[in-house]
Amino acid sequence: MHSRQVLHGAERGEKSALFLSPLRPSFKNPGTDVTQTGSQFTLFLAAPLQAFCQLVGLVSSDKDLDCSDEADGIISTAFAEWEVILCTLTNLDLVWAQVLSDPFLRRLILRFIFCRAVLGLFCLHERGNEYLPVCLPKLPDTFSPDSETVQPSIKRLARLLKVGDCFRF
Repeated sequence: MHSRQVLHGAERGEKSALFLSPLRPSFKNPGTDVTQTGSQFTLFLAAPLQAFCQLVGLVSSDKDLDCSDEADGIISTAFAEWEVILCTLTNLDLVWAQVLSDPFLRRLILRFIFCRAVLGLFCLHERGNEYLPVCLPKLPDTFSPDSETVQPSIKRLARLLKVGDCFRF
């Protein structure tokens, strides 16, 4: 449990929304130097495709020039589909519903969903929760890594980049 989770539920006014990074990063290549690469969680929120490639050990000279446009298309399409679902859910916590009107925050939520799904399906580590990011309040199960909403897009991206063996589908 993150020490920051204590903040959630202890607010005096409106409830807070929190994104908490995983306690440990995940990488296909265990020798990846975190001091050189920076925060994996932050990279997922800033540059999802780059973070995905870093996670599975693809470097810029590998396959990104040949299929980066198609990979970006898969992620963009997924985000567009998830956005529609997110904005039409009736069981979404009020905290998340209140921030959906802000395009920046909505994009951040979608990138968080992508990050959590990718890390949740990444199969090279034990299935410990210390490798997964957390959000408070929880998002609906519609956006869990194993959901039929999220998983197909991750599977398409992994197949395109020929790294499907790194994931548990």
